[in-house]
Amino acid sequence: MGSAARARRAAVALVVAAASLSIGAGSPGVTIPVPVDGSDPQLARDLDGVIATSPEDTCLVVSIDGTEVFAHRGDDPQVPASNQKLLTAATVLARLDPDATYRTRLVTAAPVVDGVVRGDVVLVGAGDPSLDTAFTRAVRQVPEARPSTLLDDLAAQLAAAGIVGIEGRVLADEHRYDDLRVVPSWPARHAAENQSGPLSALALDDGVEVRVEDGDVRLVRTVDPPLGAARALAAALFARGIGFSGEPAAGQAPEGATELAAVESPPRRDLVRDMIRRSDNQAAELMLKELGAARGEGGSTAAGARVVAGWAEEVGAAGPGSFVADGSGLDTGNQVTCRELVRVLEAAGGAGSILDQSLAVAGESGTLARRFTTTDAVGILRGKTGSLNAVTSLAGMVTLPDGGTATFAYIVNGAPPTAEVMRAQDFLAQVLATYRPPCPEGDPDPFLGPAGVDLARSGAVSAAPLAGALPGVLATLDVLGDQGATVVDRCSAEAPVLLGLGETDGG
Repeated sequence: MGSAARARRAAVALVVAAASLSIGAGSPGVTIPVPVDGSDPQLARDLDGVIATSPEDTCLVVSIDGTEVFAHRGDDPQVPASNQKLLTAATVLARLDPDATYRTRLVTAAPVVDGVVRGDVVLVGAGDPSLDTAFTRAVRQVPEARPSTLLDDLAAQLAAAGIVGIEGRVLADEHRYDDLRVVPSWPARHAAENQSGPLSALALDDGVEVRVEDGDVRLVRTVDPPLGAARALAAALFARGIGFSGEPAAGQAPEGATELAAVESPPRRDLVRDMIRRSDNQAAELMLKELGAARGEGGSTAAGARVVAGWAEEVGAAGPGSFVADGSGLDTGNQVTCRELVRVLEAAGGAGSILDQSLAVAGESGTLARRFTTTDAVGILRGKTGSLNAVTSLAGMVTLPDGGTATFAYIVNGAPPTAEVMRAQDFLAQVLATYRPPCPEGDPDPFLGPAGVDLARSGAVSAAPLAGALPGVLATLDVLGDQGATVVDRCSAEAPVLLGLGETDGG
């Protein structure tokens, strides 16, 4: 049913609500609710229900338009799993230019004579998490919409510039970051399971290489990222008829080298969105190292973690028990509270911010493409999921029916991500997606539709007594369907007015 159709059905429900009130306040079974002052007891009861269906070690915090309205164990430090990426992304967007790009360069200290480079060329990595080769991208069937920087374009630029040969080696420089391929505190299984590609300022193709053995094509984890990048560039040069001497290898660009070619990534904001929506562990870790490098503290996990912790403290999202161990959330040493996660989302700009626009959308995109499809949260809940063996998390924002924004964080520790936990998240999504704040004190209570569902939930009327008092009216709703329309403020002091019958423009 379209939004216009739902609006028209709600209009018919308003007429039914008005009719029910004509029975009189003293009629048996008809409830006239009292406006709520301050917090909403019904919302609290519903969210208590979410907690009741969740494992014991669960925290939940909800704020509406910047005001906290519910908290359960809101200050308990928890392992956030991939919700840690929210801290990484928020800090990257705050501390670095969201519109800046990563620039991967090919340089030389040698002269160029008659189209020939008289010495080595060096590929200088910038930490671009989207650096790809066309061949591996095709083998992996990476969607066209995913942000990408093609290494092959460097070879194309050399050919276009008239370079026909290189009297030297093809080298690769990854020195912008350290050479630790994993976060030291990670368990060994993370690398074995390729939970993250190897970390390097020259990470290529998400840290995998194509191997062809006995006619079989396989993707294997890259062992030596700079060597792999040098070989990939050498292959691209060879494919364009540009020869070179010696074997590709890791190396370091000399001071004062001349730039021969360069490729630039999509804007950082696009890479952050891709990292969040796909929950890309390697990209998150590279962004963490970039925070350290860009702030002059060194391109290491530890340096980046200090930058994230500093930003979190600055915005009030770091308490005594909080700790930043990595950028992706793979490390169980990460500690954050639900209240701090809500603060991170709000401090990053809240609804409409770059971070908000980076979140997956329920039923539509990213890790939420197949989630919440049976709830009213489809299209209006934006969030980041997280899971480890004994961790489940979900944090994000929901656009409320009245146009406000609910910001929430939900973390379960000490229990696996079972179907029961997923159902609790579904319940949370439904509660927030359908929540309407109580009317201000002194205003009449809302009349909502459709009858028997929202009317009963709001307390304006009781569905069963209404059916008894007005026999046949509820059944008639489906007959009237799209033929009635009203315009009414749900908290207006005026009675609902039927404007007309027949088809209307739904707006």
